[in-house]
Amino acid sequence: MFLAEPQPTPYDLRFHWLGIPIRVAPWFWLVAALLGWNLTPTGEPDGMYLLLWMSAAFVSILVHELGHALAMRFYGISSYIVLYQFGGLTVPERHAYYGGSSRGADDPLRELAITAAGPAAQLALALAIALAVYASPYRLPAVPYLEYVLPLGQGQPFASDAVTLGLFYLLLASVFWALLNLLPVYPLDGGQIVRNLLVLVQGSRGIRNSLIVSMVAGGLVAWYAFTRQQVFLGLMMALLAISSFRTLQAYTGRSGW
Repeated sequence: MFLAEPQPTPYDLRFHWLGIPIRVAPWFWLVAALLGWNLTPTGEPDGMYLLLWMSAAFVSILVHELGHALAMRFYGISSYIVLYQFGGLTVPERHAYYGGSSRGADDPLRELAITAAGPAAQLALALAIALAVYASPYRLPAVPYLEYVLPLGQGQPFASDAVTLGLFYLLLASVFWALLNLLPVYPLDGGQIVRNLLVLVQGSRGIRNSLIVSMVAGGLVAWYAFTRQQVFLGLMMALLAISSFRTLQAYTGRSGW
């Protein structure tokens, strides 16, 4: 979950899956294309590989948001999904969230389960694909971090480059999007998980301390990204760290707001 829901447009793609309404904003496709522009075997833009990457990003992020939505359904909360330029949002129906559930909207255990369900669904997808490839006689290009768990580089290549790159992109998107979302930075899932854990242990002080964790973690990740010329990630984390600082000021009454 990231930032605010965008306004509907006439160009949105709309459909239902598992009874959950899903809306895909046109900006989602543009940003996905920009992120995968040079993500090809040659490093040069290629139409087929770009479409494979965009499809993989769509499936992976949709699975992430479906994890949130199905967890909400478990707790009696109806919701809908929006995919847009910053990834995805699972938006609870207001009447269901505040009145239709058998448990209160401020239940940190419930919030923890709902928040963790998104990255868990995405990592489960990546693990299922990796296990299937590992058990087969085929191989895939190395996926960073996943190689420490399941080496997939041994075996014969798939007959189709499209199959090879499609599976590789789906693994890459699922692993990295889940790990990015698990960073303890607001409003990423990891930031919300830390908040709920600290609220369970520390009560109301947990919100303040989670904002401090978010501010420090965001700054450290931004510094790490800038030192490795990962400008997009660095800017995003720097902005989120600043946002956490300003929210902390407002929460503690030091901002004058």
